[in-house]
Amino acid sequence: MIFVRLIMKLRETLKQIMADNAFYGGSNLTKKVGVYLLEPGFRMIMNYRLGKYFLETRSGVFKLFVRYLRLKQVVKRGCQFSFKATIGNNFKMPHAIGIVIGEGVIIKDNVTIFQNVTLGRSHGNADGLCYPVIGNNVTIFAGAKIFGGVAIGANAKIGANAVVNIDVPENCIAVGVPAKILSK
Repeated sequence: MIFVRLIMKLRETLKQIMADNAFYGGSNLTKKVGVYLLEPGFRMIMNYRLGKYFLETRSGVFKLFVRYLRLKQVVKRGCQFSFKATIGNNFKMPHAIGIVIGEGVIIKDNVTIFQNVTLGRSHGNADGLCYPVIGNNVTIFAGAKIFGGVAIGANAKIGANAVVNIDVPENCIAVGVPAKILSK
């Protein structure tokens, strides 16, 4: 019974990634198979979604498989996604190398993250939040670091190598070390 649910979850995950994300999908079977075998961003998202599912099943055998998936992320891509993080639909990683996503991070829909981005923890803010919340339609460029319980508003852009430890309002751009807000 559990294997039937596993196969159903795998099918659902593949359909969701392919349907939500034209970036990775295509209509012909050859392209879909090629994307699965050769596209690291697709593999990382699938790895994350399956790992999250296995973590939630709370079975001993699956917990071992979760550890394997986590090891595979680090060894193959230098990425580390916590399976406790929340990642929305249509998540894109054009260059899936060196990305770190902490366990309490919330990433909403239509977010694009480039290589060597870190979304991590700090001591927390007045609300007790320790991890960033990334809004819809956000783009985070290469090398950016976002720490703490900050909120990145919808349609915001985070510049390359920016270090963000303040809230970024909607439709704004954050650049620099430490980040400064530029209105759009």
